[in-house]
Amino acid sequence: MIKTTVCEIEHYAVHDGPGIRTVVFLKGCPLKCLWCSNPETQRKENELYYNNSTCALCKKCIQVCEYDALSSEDQGIVIDRNKCIACGKCTDACPTNSLKLVGKNMEVEDVFKEVSKDVLFYRQSGGGVTVSGGEVLMNVDFAINLFKLCKDECIHTAIETTGYGSFEKLKELSDYTDLILFDIKHANDVIHKDLTGVGNALIQENLSKLSKLGKEIIIRIPLIPGLNDDEENIKNTIEIANANGIREIHILPYHTLGLDKYRRLKKDYKLIAIKKHEPEYLESLKKLVENSSIKCIIGG
Repeated sequence: MIKTTVCEIEHYAVHDGPGIRTVVFLKGCPLKCLWCSNPETQRKENELYYNNSTCALCKKCIQVCEYDALSSEDQGIVIDRNKCIACGKCTDACPTNSLKLVGKNMEVEDVFKEVSKDVLFYRQSGGGVTVSGGEVLMNVDFAINLFKLCKDECIHTAIETTGYGSFEKLKELSDYTDLILFDIKHANDVIHKDLTGVGNALIQENLSKLSKLGKEIIIRIPLIPGLNDDEENIKNTIEIANANGIREIHILPYHTLGLDKYRRLKKDYKLIAIKKHEPEYLESLKKLVENSSIKCIIGG
């Protein structure tokens, strides 16, 4: 049975493809974007959330840990993530639910049962199932088998991808995918590496190959103030779209909805001082894209 770690299954989503959708967030990503709103999906391995604001510091978690991965200080519990194997014994022992596992190991069939609960909404709204991450290309076999079950029930399928991975795997997955939401973080290779930890040569190569397969592709730009929101980068991304025959771009405005996740993982968020874009600026970029005869949506 094919298993993977599922961080979340979000029902009734409306920004991850057409109609009302169920989004399956899987764990593991080769990129480390400075603005990542889902830091819990970066590592492939399961890990612990810790909420010190609810912790009673009873130390029951420390008592049951067999790997010496937990200790305490004045501010609360300290997790040695190099020792922790995410066995879950500490979460079972915690009386205040201050320790939780980020994800749950699930089989394909279990995930399909969960997403199938929304099939009526898919039928009425033209929605379906979207697999997100992390990066879906780190969980290709799981996604393929899930989508095979979806296609047997005529459920629309979509993926959200960075495009960073094996093209052969991406091609195989695309055979069962109706819509590909393809992120372009930055058009410049050097800047892309500064922002995400990897260059974009493989990403652009995969996009070029994928576009030749005749799949429906939408480019998405996570718009980060001061990092990739200048007109030059938007124009260069428009050129990428035109070169690949892609006729739709979604601009995803910067948000800070993932900040609490950084706190619970005890990770630093380096963009805390960044302010969100004014609506007028977002509209100006939308017009810039539309002037190139490409459909543009703010959000999506």
